[in-house]
Amino acid sequence: MFSIAVWFGVVAGFGEGFGLLLFQRINWRQWARVMHVSKEILWISPVVDLCFFLLIGLAVAVVSRIFRRIPAIRVLVFSLIFLTAYDWLMLSGHFYRRAAILFALGVAVAFGRWFRKHETAAVDGWRRSAPWLAAALAVVIVGIEGGRRISESRAVSNLAPAVPDAPNVLVIVVDTLRADHLSSYGYSRPTSPNIDHLARDGVLFENAIAPSSWTLPSHASLVIGRAVHEHGMGNVQPMPWLGWRNAGLNALPTLGEALQKQGYRTGAFSANRIYFTSNVGLGRGFIHFEDYFDGVGDCFVRTQFGREFARLYMNRSEKSKFTRAFRYVGLGYWLDKDSEGSGDYGGIYGIRKRADEVNRETLHWIERDRQHPFLAFLNYLDVHFGYGGPAAYPKPTWDHGTTIDEYDAGVKYTDDFIGQLINGLDKLGLLKNTIVIVTSDHGEALGDHGLSFHGAALYWELVHVPLVISWPGHVPQGVRVEQPVTNADIANTVLNLAGAKQNPFPGPSLAALWGPFPAKDWPNAVSELPQTNTIVAADRAVQGKIPIATDGWMKSVVSPRWQLIRHEKFGDQIYDWKSDSAESTNLINTPRGRAAAASLAPDISH
Repeated sequence: MFSIAVWFGVVAGFGEGFGLLLFQRINWRQWARVMHVSKEILWISPVVDLCFFLLIGLAVAVVSRIFRRIPAIRVLVFSLIFLTAYDWLMLSGHFYRRAAILFALGVAVAFGRWFRKHETAAVDGWRRSAPWLAAALAVVIVGIEGGRRISESRAVSNLAPAVPDAPNVLVIVVDTLRADHLSSYGYSRPTSPNIDHLARDGVLFENAIAPSSWTLPSHASLVIGRAVHEHGMGNVQPMPWLGWRNAGLNALPTLGEALQKQGYRTGAFSANRIYFTSNVGLGRGFIHFEDYFDGVGDCFVRTQFGREFARLYMNRSEKSKFTRAFRYVGLGYWLDKDSEGSGDYGGIYGIRKRADEVNRETLHWIERDRQHPFLAFLNYLDVHFGYGGPAAYPKPTWDHGTTIDEYDAGVKYTDDFIGQLINGLDKLGLLKNTIVIVTSDHGEALGDHGLSFHGAALYWELVHVPLVISWPGHVPQGVRVEQPVTNADIANTVLNLAGAKQNPFPGPSLAALWGPFPAKDWPNAVSELPQTNTIVAADRAVQGKIPIATDGWMKSVVSPRWQLIRHEKFGDQIYDWKSDSAESTNLINTPRGRAAAASLAPDISH
């Protein structure tokens, strides 16, 4: 019975792993609704199924000892065939659960008839081949995990020699953070003491503009230093069957690739496992990319049976006995729901990857190699909906449960862990020679303009993001730059500060704005939002009331006074953001508004 459970567990798991990878590619248009996997699922699924099937085998063995007339072997084989068939049927994402159950029962019944006639030969075959399957699983684990480490080791060993005393680079992207909710940007609540400290030690850009108002295109612009229309990653693209290689981002050079040529080892650490991952095409240039499988719970819910377990038990209320039991045994973090997955559609949510885990991964990677300067590119997701930080983390005194309170609590939680990361670098003796950059990929509406979230429009609250650059002794302290800039110029700026001989990024270096003679005639900041259906239902409800991206593409240009927003079908809006930061009055039908729009039109028409 042990051998039978091992045999079916490994076979079912291998089939599941390959199936999840296959249907992730086939169902790529449902990217926002699926739980994502990468090649590690080829060993994770067999391990999970093996453990589950061994438990089934143990249960059948115990029951058969109590009720000796039960044909234990036949009951076990029937159960495992049913579970395997159900597992594989559900992989496609196109079966109703009841239909899959009925079909799997039919398969189990049919196989049971065959098994009764060939029981001895079948059991003998399973017993003899089970050790070989277990060995194959071990080879897959070693091959995937060991192969990744060998690949990373080779990439690091092939790096060019770095310039002596080359600075390390830490880029922190706080997903969904609007600038006006930081105390360093004038917010009334003390949400960001650690970011404020970095700003006092460096340069704060008062009017930094994101390249887009949602994660994928903005992160693509951050890693490639170019506008959305140049890299072409405005929406999720189908995954190439053999991997992205140089196919994504229009084969343009990335920040990671440019720094590797300068002798840097490069790593990315993402809590947004939907839209900042190597699977979605943003991995090029990062020797090391931690975007999945950050813990046992996360591994578990990405498997088919893990998803079923999560659907049945991990979405219950805080008062349920199961939830309380889970928290009692120390597994409360498994109940910390992420936006990843199909939870909003009746399925299951992912397990949230919190800032403490991102920090742990980052510092562990940094400590592994002190011979090369590093680029560490981080994404924190704790400000993103659902707001508020983890349940066990102390809430600020202002948090009384409103949407704004919870959003601000998430900001404070993230800021706390930015402080812990900075302290960690300081303890390692690396902070003095590290360029620290804090920014965001986009803002959040929080009710402004009738919107709740992001990605539907390009208003000020959705594209105005923080940008702080600190490198004591090299970047001036306490400088505030008023000129609107795009944070897509971070890539150029990093290469400039690192003293790179070759800089493949076309935008100007932001360092030109904090010198003794700041640059004049700075280019206006452009944001782009291709037409998309990746918009939550709450924001889709405003369709027809205001122009949003479900109806057509949108572009925006920000000058030192004006923001012009153009919609493909509904024309132009223009706001004097300098005096009307809430953008409550569209001036497109006024003489000065039309004149301003005409002057900005060349920037938005390319």
